[in-house]
Amino acid sequence: QMFLWFGLAEVIGTVALMQTMSGSGRAPGDYGLDPVGFLTDKSEEEVNRMKLRELKNGRLAMLAFSGVVTQAVLTQGPFPYV
Repeated sequence: QMFLWFGLAEVIGTVALMQTMSGSGRAPGDYGLDPVGFLTDKSEEEVNRMKLRELKNGRLAMLAFSGVVTQAVLTQGPFPYV
């Protein structure tokens, strides 16, 4: 069952990659998914500001997770949240 979902994700990723490489005008990583409508009626400046916030949030989350892993390794304790 997991292989089915992973395979589906690969197919979607491959289709998106082919569209981007063929010059469809689509930005990498832009799947056009905005179900709540955060980007509707926004200026280009506001959209770019929101994208930058999302990137910074993701980077901060990766840094926080690396801190959790480092603490677990240094203290030789069990990995937290397991």
